[in-house]
Amino acid sequence: MTATAPSPTAAPAVDGAGITLGLTLYSLTSEWAAGRYDLPGLLDAVDQAGIGPGIEIVASQTLRTYPYVTDEFVRAWRDAFDRHGFVPSSFGANLDMGRRRDRDMTLDEEYEFTVAQFRSARALGFPLVRIQSAKPELIRRLMPVADELDLTLGWEIHAPLGPNSPKVVEIRELYDEIGSPRLGFVADFSSTMHAMAPTTLRKLARMGGLTTADLERLQSIWASDADINAQHGEFVEHLHARGIAPESLGSFARLAFNMHGHVDPREWADIMPQIVHVHAKFYDIDQAGDEPAIDYPELVRVFVEGGYSGFFSSEWEGHAFADLGEADPIDLVRKQHDLVRRSITAALAR
Repeated sequence: MTATAPSPTAAPAVDGAGITLGLTLYSLTSEWAAGRYDLPGLLDAVDQAGIGPGIEIVASQTLRTYPYVTDEFVRAWRDAFDRHGFVPSSFGANLDMGRRRDRDMTLDEEYEFTVAQFRSARALGFPLVRIQSAKPELIRRLMPVADELDLTLGWEIHAPLGPNSPKVVEIRELYDEIGSPRLGFVADFSSTMHAMAPTTLRKLARMGGLTTADLERLQSIWASDADINAQHGEFVEHLHARGIAPESLGSFARLAFNMHGHVDPREWADIMPQIVHVHAKFYDIDQAGDEPAIDYPELVRVFVEGGYSGFFSSEWEGHAFADLGEADPIDLVRKQHDLVRRSITAALAR
């Protein structure tokens, strides 16, 4: 496998700010799964829509030979990036503990599986790997490999957690102990929402026949400080009291709590120097060009004033609740980029 990697750069979204734009191909999960695009066709569509240049992938979704890449894939990938002027932003790694039926992976297996993804990331030119495990033994063991491959590692902070959640504080303390500049966080804006996404509420209403009052009860439970297990349990009790079978909602009732966090956006400032990448999560763009459940002007202000320099990688996760064809993720990402640019301009003018 070819080991060297290109190192292109992306221009700021707005002059004077460090934020650059792009997207994760995960935003087009439904279209990808339905076979509407192959990888070259998907990259062509992104280019034609002008929603690069940063390209992020979830490796398990994009690489047929996951966790490895072939030389043939690397050549085709690099040719496409050269042709389109794209910049590799983040390689989404996973730690698939249940690959065996009889037991979870051992620490040695976790290490080998992760290293394979690190080498794939480097071969494809990614400078950063999104990680989802921060086991102290594993992180310490991986650091020499990250040094060898010149990779930054970002542990993803996702709803319902926030920068000051106890689990995240433990990781911050681990980072302090290790003291490597290669360790940081991926900030996912699902953590800092002020309402549940309209797409989510529409899905639940359709599936379970929920009324406006039921949805208001759902959101009032979500707005509490209870953990998601307690929140979900309280909502299930409400459904039973209303004569609605929780099963009619499938897994979506629990996902509603798991994928929407309501941490104060200002908390990102507490770890701003350690934020190495942003998942600019969104679910909807309304007629006014705003995200109805996520305060983008406030989030962008926090990041601009905090001196963040790096990608806002658009991540449309409405596909988790919307049916295929119900929305056009490419058009939504284009509109979200406009929203981010407007928000940056407003933040710089303060």
